[in-house]
Amino acid sequence: MDYRIALFYASAGAGHKAAAEALKEWCEAEYPGVSVFCRDVLDYVPQWVRWSVTNAYLSMARNYPWLWHRFYRSADRLSGRDLFADFWEDIHRSIGRAYVKHLIRDIDEFSPDAVLVTHFFGMASLLDKWDRGAPIYYVGTDYISHKHHRDPRYDGWFVGSAESARQHRADKVPTSELAVQDFGIPISRKFLTPPDREEARKRLEVDERAVMVLVCGGSTGGGPLGVIADSMLDCTDWRVDVVCGDNGAMMDALRDKYYPFKHINVHGVVDDIRDYYAASDAVILKPCGVSCAEALAMGSPVLLMDPLPGNEQYNCDYLLEQGAALRLFENRSAGEQITELLDSAGELERVSRRAGEIARPDAAKDILAFVAERIESDRAGKKARGREKQEARKTPPPDGV
Repeated sequence: MDYRIALFYASAGAGHKAAAEALKEWCEAEYPGVSVFCRDVLDYVPQWVRWSVTNAYLSMARNYPWLWHRFYRSADRLSGRDLFADFWEDIHRSIGRAYVKHLIRDIDEFSPDAVLVTHFFGMASLLDKWDRGAPIYYVGTDYISHKHHRDPRYDGWFVGSAESARQHRADKVPTSELAVQDFGIPISRKFLTPPDREEARKRLEVDERAVMVLVCGGSTGGGPLGVIADSMLDCTDWRVDVVCGDNGAMMDALRDKYYPFKHINVHGVVDDIRDYYAASDAVILKPCGVSCAEALAMGSPVLLMDPLPGNEQYNCDYLLEQGAALRLFENRSAGEQITELLDSAGELERVSRRAGEIARPDAAKDILAFVAERIESDRAGKKARGREKQEARKTPPPDGV
């Protein structure tokens, strides 16, 4: 196959990048002849803009969740005016208009058959200005969508849940039955073949008889990781692994704090998170869309901690409604809650089983298969139209003309 697929993400939140890279990984494995162009849209803006966008999100998410809630909800409004949201929209569009020409230059040079985006930053300007030489699809990275994801100018949407598809229908966004596909959130191919508990514990050097708990703050190390670990200080016969991701300051602080407690291990970015999921009796997780999709694919019994207002809260609500996760309400009593759950193993088994039932580990494969089918269909249509034109030129005009 000689397809060319362009993938764009924004590094304001690691899940969007992870989803794009998962699509690239699957594409290279499933369609070896396909050329893939994968790029961060923030590469097209000056460093100060990139820094402002990324750090504004991280600062609000970590330090001012109430402000993030205000921003998310006002930007998600469907009607009426809101000065806060309008101010952001004006800035977003101004930045997009100023720098989208560089993005369009690369797209035109690459000449893709399809464009897939996992973040809306800059996309409104692209949809405005590009001559649409190929269809543009939006790929959702959460279980519930936002208004910016449902821009009717996209050629199609790949969403994380049936609930998200329902949001699109309510907005009257789909232009056809094929426009919105509920394939799930794209994650890496490696989650198709999770390790079993025994081999994972052997690699991590965890005693088979020990209770193991994973506390994961996602790639940004968000959430009250220290408070939760404190609740398990007395559980010295357990193995507690705290993953801080890229949050080096958090990692250093917790390593210093828990140095005397040999049962608590603090990590930054881990080599293969699958081993930690597979080896754990319980996983305490921030409800980021991609992280949750990965945990579901592993069939992990998940407790969700401190969801941010907006997309994380909606992810949390969705998974609780599906029975695929539990909610950790009191961080200071996490150890007590896990002990109770372990004493009634049926609850953890039920959650783990339900997680496996709704998991979509091959979501990226389904997305790419759909895109490939549409490319083939478009090419076949162009060939048919070309043949019709040739035949029309060969046909002699009727008598008397």
